[in-house]
Amino acid sequence: MARKRSSVSKTAEQAVKKSHPATVILTIVFLIVGIAAGVLVSRQITKNDKFILNGEKTVQMEVGGAFVDEGATVISFGRDISSDVQVSGDELNADVEGVYQLVYTVDDLRWGDYRLVRVVVVGNPEGAEDFLNG
Repeated sequence: MARKRSSVSKTAEQAVKKSHPATVILTIVFLIVGIAAGVLVSRQITKNDKFILNGEKTVQMEVGGAFVDEGATVISFGRDISSDVQVSGDELNADVEGVYQLVYTVDDLRWGDYRLVRVVVVGNPEGAEDFLNG
């Protein structure tokens, strides 16, 4: 048994059949121009965005010394959201020799999956030269 087509389906098919070639070409041209404009505007809005560590990426200090975290700078869509940076990773104990990693993240659409790592070397533990030399 043949299935009946709805009036909406018939109207849509007739509209497609009646589309003038110039309409199809203009639709494609406007689509391409719209995509290009969107890309250009997006690049312009985010051209000065950054997520960087303040200070050194690797810090060496003596056992018992004081570590001052310089934090990170985050610019997202032209706004400074550095105050939203979260630091996780190893719990730094300046009284215990070791290599500690601090992980910087921010809950933001632009930088959502991006992470920066600062390495803090306390004293002269085994394996520290891997971080200090490279």
